[in-house]
Amino acid sequence: MLGHVLRPDELLRHSRYDHAEPAPALRRWVERYWSVTWQLPPGQERVASTLDDPGIHLTHEWGGVRRAGAGGAGDWITGPVARGRFDVTQHGAGGVVGVRFRLGGTTAFTTAAPSEIRDRTVRAADWFRRGDLVLPDLPDLPDTATAAATAFDSWLLALEPREAPGFAEFTQILGLLDDPAVTGTAELERRSGHGTRTLQRRFHRFLGVGPKRMILRARVIDAVAAIDRGDRRSLGELAHDLGWYDQPHFDRDFRAVTGTAPSAYARTAAVRGPILGL
Repeated sequence: MLGHVLRPDELLRHSRYDHAEPAPALRRWVERYWSVTWQLPPGQERVASTLDDPGIHLTHEWGGVRRAGAGGAGDWITGPVARGRFDVTQHGAGGVVGVRFRLGGTTAFTTAAPSEIRDRTVRAADWFRRGDLVLPDLPDLPDTATAAATAFDSWLLALEPREAPGFAEFTQILGLLDDPAVTGTAELERRSGHGTRTLQRRFHRFLGVGPKRMILRARVIDAVAAIDRGDRRSLGELAHDLGWYDQPHFDRDFRAVTGTAPSAYARTAAVRGPILGL
């Protein structure tokens, strides 16, 4: 959760989080199953903020949940988020149980393109498709990831996933972004052996998000995680170590992804104290 959810300690104080692994046959394309449930006092609301996220999530939601551009209860597909934060408002009692696909992993299950749902949440039945095949509705699901895992496994395996051509090589390219030294597209091109246009086509096909945005996101997530862990480096040192040329560029990029300035986020993190064990 560190680096991916803003103020994760606050989320865990008000909600119950659970996660489970998919069946071995699915782990090539599915990262995990997850769930969040909450019971808030009457009249109280809480905004849960996830950072700029290129992943695609299939969710079953109920109760007090809403977000911009989508209703609450139902089965939803949330596409890659490239505009900054993704906010969900929790109120009353409610929850969500979902599937987080590996980056590019939906291409094993559906012919629908990730770019169709960039920065959007749509009804699952309106996007999750394979040619003319009508996909089955999600089954009734328990309210925790651990309890729902078997049902998710059965539903996804029934779709007879087939790995898309080029997926294996794409995952190798993505793996290069784990190195903080990859701070720009020129370095990604050098390490991958692919030119700009080839990388853009592959990222568009499998993610719906370009390589430049992915590199920026990776480094900002590293910065958020470091701040939440209580990293003792100054913001200037952190920016330099993660590849920014100067503090103003770091401030701009951090704000673009998180919606807040790094100095403001660091101040609230100092009050909360370091987050360990996530």
